[in-house]
Amino acid sequence: MKKTEDKMNTDDAGEVGIVYPQVFKYKNEFRMTHGVLDNFQLYYETYGTLNESRTNAILICHALTGDHHVAGIHEGAVRKGWWNHAIGPGKAINTDEFFVICSNCLGACQGSTGPTSINPKTQEPYGMSFPDLTIKDMVVAQRLLLDHLEVLSLYSVIGGSMGGMQALQWIIEFPEFVEKAMIIAATPQHSAQTIAFNEVGRTSIKGDPRWNNGNYSQDARPEMGLAVARMMAHITYLSDEGMEEKFGRNKMNLSAEEAEKQFAVESYLHHQGLRFVDRFDANTYLKLTKALDHFDLVGEDGLEKSLENVQAKVMVVGFTTDWLYTPAQNKLISESLQKLNKHASYLEIDHPHGHDSFLINSENFLRLIRLFLQGADEDEIARQEINKSRHAITRADVKKEADLKIIGDWVKKDEKVLDLGCGRGILLENLRETKNVNGLGVDFDCDKASACISRGVAVYQGDIRKALSMLPDNSFDWVVFSRMVEELPEPGQVILNALRVGKRVAVSFVNHGYWKNRLHFSQYGSKINNDVYRDNWQKSEPRNHFSIREFEQFCSAPESQKIPFKIGRKVFHRGNWKTTCKLLPNLRAGLAIYELVRL
Repeated sequence: MKKTEDKMNTDDAGEVGIVYPQVFKYKNEFRMTHGVLDNFQLYYETYGTLNESRTNAILICHALTGDHHVAGIHEGAVRKGWWNHAIGPGKAINTDEFFVICSNCLGACQGSTGPTSINPKTQEPYGMSFPDLTIKDMVVAQRLLLDHLEVLSLYSVIGGSMGGMQALQWIIEFPEFVEKAMIIAATPQHSAQTIAFNEVGRTSIKGDPRWNNGNYSQDARPEMGLAVARMMAHITYLSDEGMEEKFGRNKMNLSAEEAEKQFAVESYLHHQGLRFVDRFDANTYLKLTKALDHFDLVGEDGLEKSLENVQAKVMVVGFTTDWLYTPAQNKLISESLQKLNKHASYLEIDHPHGHDSFLINSENFLRLIRLFLQGADEDEIARQEINKSRHAITRADVKKEADLKIIGDWVKKDEKVLDLGCGRGILLENLRETKNVNGLGVDFDCDKASACISRGVAVYQGDIRKALSMLPDNSFDWVVFSRMVEELPEPGQVILNALRVGKRVAVSFVNHGYWKNRLHFSQYGSKINNDVYRDNWQKSEPRNHFSIREFEQFCSAPESQKIPFKIGRKVFHRGNWKTTCKLLPNLRAGLAIYELVRL
């Protein structure tokens, strides 16, 4: 289905080689949301081989000014595809395993039917008479392309920015067709600020004397208006931190005629604007930005209503410095899916590059893509410092998993579990495999959240309190705190909120009243230092260590009964965290595990 060479001319390993764009021509009438096309065409490229069952396809959806050339290189050209570092043999999106497709979306200007195309009724370019676009129109056209390629289902759809919105529309429009979706730096609806930036860009184009209401020729295009629109948009793709690091207030050595562009950042933006007008079309920019502004999955009924039929496993990825589509906007997607009890994850990567972070060759980001698509390989398991069987083999490992074994026994088949401070997702993975448990993990650490992804465990990377606050009442059978409560501010209030969300709450903690702790402090006047209390006070993070007695006093206090509950089962382990003890646990137990039951 494609012409390709095994390797590029440079003979670099892992490259898809020389690729050729192809054309899909749909010869029937195509009804769009706001108009009708007599026919249309899409330019596209493919990489890898479709398997016999025709189920290993991955669709890549491009951003606003992207195109179908996502990987490899065109014969005689220099520029590689815009995501070449991510796609190829052995790369994050492995073309030895997957059949990868990327099309120039409907309405774009790199070969697909759009405003620059000839209207068969007038034999003139459509220009602004091209029907107003929607993201749904793009997705429906892509589905026709996949039918043409005889793809029976998508293993995954992946997209960043506008591509992420297409991926969202895919799992809504064709819920049974997509197994996995990766939505990167996207939003379910534009903010007022983003619409405002787009409108400034559009006004710049329309204010160019050459625009002529969209009826311009290729010899007299509104280049200045389009360049300014690109400059404005490009600012939103970067971050203040990234721009300061890259440019600061550095000045250029320019001629007298160019003195007005003396700052390096000014020169950079003008360069971006001039490059853009050579490859893009002004009317297309107007149509696409309007499609983005009108994309709204929230509407009057809320985002959950739009997502209620989603069946795909979803991973949403945000970037800390993205102020165009902020982490909060990305989180809204995953949070809405999680409220609906869908298999959805949110991960946030700390990059200084702003919205464009998903285009950067980043090891952490590429690792995340690989883990989502294929899970953990041997290198990943070694990285996580666990053996293949994932059983604890050292004393420290036994301590880490002692409470998880007890809590795992308490959970029944087919129950729903929220694991707060889930770490690498070992408990949820085990419960899924042994008891068909539907689980969600929460952890603030990106590396641990990535490990959850490698196990196929849905995870929310973020603050435990925020995760609890966004979940509805009675949405889980169990909420688990595995040695996590002592690390939280106002842990009592967090436990009560967990009792709102879950029918039962499992709490395990290190007993600070253990006799060795008392003895050490009485003898030396200082905190004990061992494999439980690893760090000295000057290196440790805040901890609210407490004893078994203090915990039971909290459970019986009147102010703790705002949500009535009782103590159910409880297990106490001695200092070795293996054998249980029943006599004087506040003195003799090193680890306590409690079941709290909401009344």
